[in-house]
Amino acid sequence: MKKVSILEYMLVSILVLSLISGLPAQETISMVGCGSVVPKPLFGAWAEAYTKRNHQVEIKYLPFGSDEGVKQMTAGLADFGAGEIPISDKQMGTAEKRILHLPIFLTVVVPIYNVPGTSRELRFSGRVLAEIFAGAIQRWNHPELVKLNPGAQLPNLAITTVHREPGKGTTYLFTAFLAKSNPAFQARFGTNASPQWPSGLTAQGGDDMVQQVKKLPGAIGYAELSVAKAGSADIGQVQNPSGKFVLATPATALAACPRNLKNDFRIALIDRPGENAYPMTGFTWIFVPAKGASSARSKALTGFLSYIFTDGQAMIADHGHVALP
Repeated sequence: MKKVSILEYMLVSILVLSLISGLPAQETISMVGCGSVVPKPLFGAWAEAYTKRNHQVEIKYLPFGSDEGVKQMTAGLADFGAGEIPISDKQMGTAEKRILHLPIFLTVVVPIYNVPGTSRELRFSGRVLAEIFAGAIQRWNHPELVKLNPGAQLPNLAITTVHREPGKGTTYLFTAFLAKSNPAFQARFGTNASPQWPSGLTAQGGDDMVQQVKKLPGAIGYAELSVAKAGSADIGQVQNPSGKFVLATPATALAACPRNLKNDFRIALIDRPGENAYPMTGFTWIFVPAKGASSARSKALTGFLSYIFTDGQAMIADHGHVALP
């Protein structure tokens, strides 16, 4: 029996949804989405391209963060949402309507750092990253870091952690990896988009995260891969469950993603098995109601979704993201 790919399953789902409604002639529909900052430029490009094809539909995306996207969707205040934080069963139970999670691309979180005198990519494990951000490891020449980086000239320099403002999907994915790697971190912070960090600086957005780390010797932070690369940040290798230190690339992110899923796409890709799998990988989902507020809005939304999962796929790599396998 032929297995159904992620994209094939979602396209069939969208087609079924689209059959329930039609868009009345000459009626303009304005749709608003809310959620993660990560896909903001991509949603802007998708919206512009789709509106050129269908002048009856206007689309605006508000990048208020993954946590806010979940809140807006469960309250029924947005036509669609987006984020790296899945909507829990408890939140689903209080939602105005049943909400679907459709993966749109893979999101990759990387450690970025500023350590003067190092000439190669530094290596990190989840356990050591957890201890750094929990405040247990405070200097770059700590024995645990020296052990992970034999031969590297690590200075006797204080570590300054930089983290995102509350409610962000990159923080959720980052803490999910740290919590899975370090029981003490799990007990103290857990997987959390808004942890109470014991110290450090707060960055307002991914670009600000990169700039703060780059200008402060001794700093370490975390960012989405495309943002880190665009800002020319130093990116570390991360140890995966196979014990291999892996650099984040489209290929190592794809190695963490199963090729066949069904029914519920709220699957975690953190620390997936595989020698070349990058361990801080996750989905960025688009959240959509299973049934629209009206037949016209349903038709407008399903048309936009159909575009995203067909012709719109070509724009994903152009915006620095990793397309679905």
